[in-house]
Amino acid sequence: MRWVLISLTISILLSFVSFAQVQYPLYYLKPGFHISYVANYPTIPRIDGCDDVLAGLDLNKNGKLEILAINDPTVSSPSSNDTTKWIFWFENDGNDNYKLLWSVGLPLTSITTGYSFPGVNITDVDGDGNYEITVVNPSNADPASGVTNPDKIFFYEYDPQTKTFPTEPTFSWNLDYPADGEAGFRLTYLYADDFDNDGKQEIALIDRTSNIHMWIISLDGNDLNPFSTFKIEFQDSSLTATWAFDIAVTDFDRDGKKEVWFGTWTNFTWVIVEAEGPDTYVKKKVVTNSHIGSGTLVGTLRSLKFMDMDGDGYPEGFAMATNGKLVFIENKKPTDVSEIDSTYFYKVGGWDYTRGADWGDLDGDGNLDVIVAGNYRNVYHIEYKGSGPFADSTSWEWDEFLSDTLGTPRYYYVSIPKGDMDGDGKREVVIGSLQRPDSTRGFFIVFESDVAVKVQAQNDEILMGYHLSQNYPNPFNPTTWIEFSIPRDEFISLKIYTVDGRLVKTLIEGRYYSAGKHKITWDGTDENGNKVASGVYIYKISAGKFEASRKMLLLR
Repeated sequence: MRWVLISLTISILLSFVSFAQVQYPLYYLKPGFHISYVANYPTIPRIDGCDDVLAGLDLNKNGKLEILAINDPTVSSPSSNDTTKWIFWFENDGNDNYKLLWSVGLPLTSITTGYSFPGVNITDVDGDGNYEITVVNPSNADPASGVTNPDKIFFYEYDPQTKTFPTEPTFSWNLDYPADGEAGFRLTYLYADDFDNDGKQEIALIDRTSNIHMWIISLDGNDLNPFSTFKIEFQDSSLTATWAFDIAVTDFDRDGKKEVWFGTWTNFTWVIVEAEGPDTYVKKKVVTNSHIGSGTLVGTLRSLKFMDMDGDGYPEGFAMATNGKLVFIENKKPTDVSEIDSTYFYKVGGWDYTRGADWGDLDGDGNLDVIVAGNYRNVYHIEYKGSGPFADSTSWEWDEFLSDTLGTPRYYYVSIPKGDMDGDGKREVVIGSLQRPDSTRGFFIVFESDVAVKVQAQNDEILMGYHLSQNYPNPFNPTTWIEFSIPRDEFISLKIYTVDGRLVKTLIEGRYYSAGKHKITWDGTDENGNKVASGVYIYKISAGKFEASRKMLLLR
């Protein structure tokens, strides 16, 4: 018995110290990864948890990648009676280190107790190149304090002179829509893009009251300031459902018109709204998918991504449902998105209960990886094997990413940066913990691969003196660099293809280059300057008798 106890003690100690960069107790972490950074108290001057996290940003454009996180004590520490939601902006500060640049508490303009799950994203609504950190804050009217219609969306615009964000909102707005004093108003997510191709950025919004409200708004004018006005380009509240936490954008039917997909948590239901022209939108379809999961808690948490994985020019959809199932949305090449129905949606496999997820290529093999937060102590990993039907669970590898040891750290949100956060060549995953059992546990944790992700050159390339490097960053959005080396002066061609061999763009065509290293950028557009869909692409070089190609992954 004594030897059993000694062995158990050694096992527990190993689970604590095996992650060399940071000592942090976990029961299990996937081999090949370690913890490189933990944000907790006192760096985060809060003892409650992380409501959302975005990693791989460069908001101040200095080349140092950043992490944005938001705190919501109304869900992570409800017993504290604290209702102020906070935003934290971190920047990389060397290998495996990050520093807090800025933080701010959202203004308490109304009753917010019980109004949980704010949403945050990056916008540039005035197109001046200075990003805004934009937050939607669930709230309610407070007639006793004279607040009948509180602001619901807050913009903090970066100031290039002070090189930081303001402590007061640059602009805030109540959407000209009243909170009813009972159900209140619970905006949960926002997504920014030029949906209608009019040259201006719009913002799509969704809330989680009983009648799901959906908006598309845009700045009226060219300067964001405290006196700005916005116009409502689209508004709909005809769908009765429960919670809603997801918005995605694509051109599923490839008709040149973008669709905004709004996701709800009732029977995995999606509302598809298409831009028909400047400031003009039509609700094309409501698709209910009870076969994915029935009930009022089956949806997605900011995880739907569209990408052209099979290279046919049409984007496929991938999402993690909150009932733990990987969902594949087949593109049957409809002539119009109104033809989409539940037969497009496949339940592939998974677990019993999950929350947020993100997508990337963690090991540089060109195959899609998914990291999935399990809501409580577990986080999972899925990887496409590189071949086989996407709707077949045997085409994917399924395993555990981590299992925690202590209390109830609700791992809820995941962000996979599109680039290497600290420049050491190792890919990272950032995971936020919605609730923490104590202040020693991570507000968010940066996990990093043990080795740099590099695609090794073939021996004949090295011997001949030719080399086509892996693009960087990879995955990327919207721009990536492609580097190649040639041992002698040559005429070079460099082209981008889909995985089925269709030409996307010619970057170099028969141009004369001198011997040495050269680097060229691709901005994710085709020959006509149109943005291509997310997915796997092939870049191929020809130099004399030498030819080589590599895979790269675009994730918008």
